[in-house]
Amino acid sequence: MLNDWRVYTDESGVEQKHVAWHEVLKEIAQLNGVNRTLVHAAYGDHVDLVVAGGNNGKVLVQWKEHEPARQHFVLTMDKHKDAVMASLVIEGSEVAFPVSWCVPLEQVVPLCGDILRTCEKGEPANLEWLPVEM
Repeated sequence: MLNDWRVYTDESGVEQKHVAWHEVLKEIAQLNGVNRTLVHAAYGDHVDLVVAGGNNGKVLVQWKEHEPARQHFVLTMDKHKDAVMASLVIEGSEVAFPVSWCVPLEQVVPLCGDILRTCEKGEPANLEWLPVEM
């Protein structure tokens, strides 16, 4: 189990070190689009998991790998619906994203639990990782 995450949340406003995976997951599950809108978790210099939003039960999930090569992914429900936009509240501002990138929090929590325990993005059922140019 991976219990050495660095975590920043907009609710606390400070970076915490040596955080257990289940504590990070708890922060993600509490995203509400009001005063809890951002969780950024990093494991060493290897990977970053960012979950943001929470308004209307939807969040944006990003995964960044730094080794062996830099890669950036966004979790999507249906990459063919990228023309329709939706807004998520992140740190007090409404930000527009393709509606397919706004994933239900209830689907994200178990997936993030797997990610935080294994440090691998995996291949989630009913969702897809979309590579994003950095």
